[in-house]
Amino acid sequence: MSGAWRVAVDELVGAWPGLEEIVRVDVDDEGGLVLTANGGGTTRWFTHDDRGLIEQFPQQDRKVILAGRLAHTSDWRVLSYRPARRMVVRVEREGETFVIKGHKKGRSARAVARQRIAEAAMARGSFRVPRMTLHEAEREALVFEFLPGREVELGPGCENAYRQLGQELRVFQGDAAADGLETHLVEAELDVLAKWRAKVRTATGTLPEGWEDLHARLVEAARILPGPVLGLAHRDLHDRQVHLVDGRVTLLDFDLMCRADVALDPANLLVHLAWRVAQELHGATAASVTAASQAFLAGLGRRDERDFSARLAFWSAATALRIALVYRLRPRWAGRLQPLLELAEASLEHPALAR
Repeated sequence: MSGAWRVAVDELVGAWPGLEEIVRVDVDDEGGLVLTANGGGTTRWFTHDDRGLIEQFPQQDRKVILAGRLAHTSDWRVLSYRPARRMVVRVEREGETFVIKGHKKGRSARAVARQRIAEAAMARGSFRVPRMTLHEAEREALVFEFLPGREVELGPGCENAYRQLGQELRVFQGDAAADGLETHLVEAELDVLAKWRAKVRTATGTLPEGWEDLHARLVEAARILPGPVLGLAHRDLHDRQVHLVDGRVTLLDFDLMCRADVALDPANLLVHLAWRVAQELHGATAASVTAASQAFLAGLGRRDERDFSARLAFWSAATALRIALVYRLRPRWAGRLQPLLELAEASLEHPALAR
């Protein structure tokens, strides 16, 4: 590895003797790196730019307004944090537990609109979502009920939850005319890939071997792809978003919700499931993930729809190429991306995309 990524990783390893894993690396808008790392039962956050390695503390973040409130209390725990962008905290106070998501200035109103659409879909029979109990507009914060559920592991038996997820995703997708949502079409996805390609080049200087050729094939496939069937899309649907609460499938995090092809979310989910097998994480095996994937598609009930398989293949290839770039920046996985590239290649061999 070379470039700023390698320098930042080496500096963090040297600065934190208790470091166990750098779990996430991203590139900010100015080309600096943002690192999330675990060790000794704690999570810490760092940035790295021309000033070197600097630790970031959620309670001192001047751009996420919620931080000012949290700096004066001790009854909260950070669940996730993106310096200068957003944070999610769990609060336990006077016997009550709730979750607060704080955004930087001007971003919470859009999150509220998306949350209300997700809750409306739940009322129509879609999956459960944590309910928003309060919008603190002055703090750019959304307060949610805390649901004491668990992530669905991917071992034997998980297919029951994934069949339910497929059925309820079908209901969720049904509101294609939701007001105020952007539409995410193929051109927008190619733009996302371009942004991630630039991030990886900035950070490391190189792309995964074979990525460029596959990307060129994806661009060609986009020209002959059948037109989309639009519906609501979560747009970040992966297995770690899927929880069980009182036996009911529950989804988290609707920050990217939009209108998109109904094949986008299934593709994103199925590629992540296949990737978990390669990672050997969350109990995933080839057999259990195959069963879960088939159950999910059966619940979704779209396999026989015209052109769905071709669109699913396209979005699967796009997802695999995007995930390969995301994980190119994660030290544990940076050199183990071949399964994702093979999945992208296999998806692009769909007869409707390869002619």
